[in-house]
Amino acid sequence: MVAAWRSGRIAIIHNRIPTIILWVLGVVLIVGYFQWPLMKEGLNWIGDVKSRFGFFFSFLSTAVFGGFLPAIIPGLIGRREPEPNARNIISATLFWGCKGLEIDLFYRLQAWTFGDTSAWQTIVCKTMVDQFIYVPLVGVVNIVLFYLWRDNQFSVRKTWLALGQHWYPKRVLPLLISNWVVWIPAVAIIYALPLPLQLPIQNLVLCFWVLILVVFTRVESDDSQSAVVLPME
Repeated sequence: MVAAWRSGRIAIIHNRIPTIILWVLGVVLIVGYFQWPLMKEGLNWIGDVKSRFGFFFSFLSTAVFGGFLPAIIPGLIGRREPEPNARNIISATLFWGCKGLEIDLFYRLQAWTFGDTSAWQTIVCKTMVDQFIYVPLVGVVNIVLFYLWRDNQFSVRKTWLALGQHWYPKRVLPLLISNWVVWIPAVAIIYALPLPLQLPIQNLVLCFWVLILVVFTRVESDDSQSAVVLPME
């Protein structure tokens, strides 16, 4: 547990500049939606597209922003070794497409349970359930397991052996702690918006987060692995 908190703290320190930039972008986004008619019109158009295409939109957009772009951008600018291969790109894209369906279903469940309003009580309830129930039990766990499975050549046996004992505090908890710093404010912003906009904005935040990390951070050692914050809701 102490090691997990230490790794999480390292991740927060490494990613402090990207985190601040993302917070600023989030504030601009939420203020713009409620105060700038042109931005509101543009975002509502995206929400209309999401409503029209439903789960197809969820799969495709999250596949692109959560899987395809993160897989190719670091390699394109020399930030990841070895260079991304077709298998990794395809598998990450498919995984994040399915993740988009999962997140969309979760947002709909949240709206059904707590209502689709921007009241602060509703936002707090949704954020708490999201970050302290869904993410620790499902959201980050299947991300960690997928990338471990992929790194072990998609072998269940090798993945099981690599997982080892006490895998949750060793592999999941450090990422969970570091991601809370980014995503608690981010999901609060997401839940302040109407339901049709929540997944598109989550994808947008994801994309910004990946791009900012690529520009401002670099993995320097094995100890820094936990400083790489996986994009997650």
